[in-house]
Amino acid sequence: MHLPIPGLLLASLLTLSGVASAQTATTTNFNVTGTILPGVCRIAVADVDLGTYQATQFTGAFSTPFQAVNVVVSQCDPLVTRVGLRFTGSADSNDATLFQGVAGIGIELQRTSNGTRLPPGGLSQMTTAAGTHAFRARFLQSAATVAAGTVSRPITVSMTYN
Repeated sequence: MHLPIPGLLLASLLTLSGVASAQTATTTNFNVTGTILPGVCRIAVADVDLGTYQATQFTGAFSTPFQAVNVVVSQCDPLVTRVGLRFTGSADSNDATLFQGVAGIGIELQRTSNGTRLPPGGLSQMTTAAGTHAFRARFLQSAATVAAGTVSRPITVSMTYN
């Protein structure tokens, strides 16, 4: 077999370029990361009516009777065994451990089982996930002078898992 010089030259160059690229090949690794989270739960809380009172009833350290605030957690993924419930909202201007009501009257939120007050931003760790978690709320005088007015304040409940 007789190859012309240009063909021989081309064959030699192709062979050398293949060898050269095989010698300069590099490898690298990469990391794979991720997080597997437990599923979620549903949460429901009904509106709470603390009642109607005369401003003149608030003399000294007056408070109203507690009303139930039931946080119902349901349909939890089996991997969710405990939840934390955080209550956020505006704080009373006279007592930062109360939620905002009207001037001189705040809203006290407590965990029913132990009477622990939950301030705005307060977190309550529950020992279970699904079920009815009992809290209670009431009006509590926070200043010597109070004002009349209608209270309609949102308190947000957010849930953390495990």
